Amino acid sequence: MALNFDYTYIYLFGSKIFEPMAILTNLFITVFCLFAFIKMNASKQEILKDWSLFFLMVGVSSILGSVCHGAHDQYGLIFLNITLFLMNAISLISIYFFYRAAFLFFNLNKPETNFFYNYLVIVWIVISLVITLFLNKFLLIKINAGIILIYSLIIHSITYRNKQKGSGYIVIGILISFFSIIVHSLKLSFNEWFNYKDIAHLIMLISLVILFSGVKAIQKSSFTD
Repeated sequence: MALNFDYTYIYLFGSKIFEPMAILTNLFITVFCLFAFIKMNASKQEILKDWSLFFLMVGVSSILGSVCHGAHDQYGLIFLNITLFLMNAISLISIYFFYRAAFLFFNLNKPETNFFYNYLVIVWIVISLVITLFLNKFLLIKINAGIILIYSLIIHSITYRNKQKGSGYIVIGILISFFSIIVHSLKLSFNEWFNYKDIAHLIMLISLVILFSGVKAIQKSSFTD
């Protein structure tokens, strides 16, 4: 499968490592996401569990992204395609938890919550996973992410207007995350060693840090474990 790789590489312990900056920036995301997962997972609140699983899935997806970037096709296309599919599949699952966290937060104090929409999103994610199995394109991830980001932006804009603490941080984090999609789609780069993928990763990291700050503010103001 042909991928849009930039052919920068280094040799490390006798092995050829492609796109070292993409690996490094992905690892930054992984380390932070694992930290956020551990912090969030300690809570017994369901909404924080969803946030913790979102961070975990993003972290795992970033590890697999590092493998894809670093290995390229030197271990064969089967290895590359399987790793790429797993990365895309886990990214889709992270999108679901991002949606669910916003949905539950918006319906936090409502006695009767209609979970029909949750089932619709699950079906949508499953269909996307099947499509990803055959197409294995990152474009599908960007489309799904963009839709869920817009939904979550609307939800947290409403809760921000209702003066619920933490929502402002999440709105800012989501707005920043759109820049990563724009940079990646337009391939805005400084040079081949610091290209659109590296820039998009760093923007994602900034977004994730701000989202985490928002979730911590929500936890402190809304929940008592």
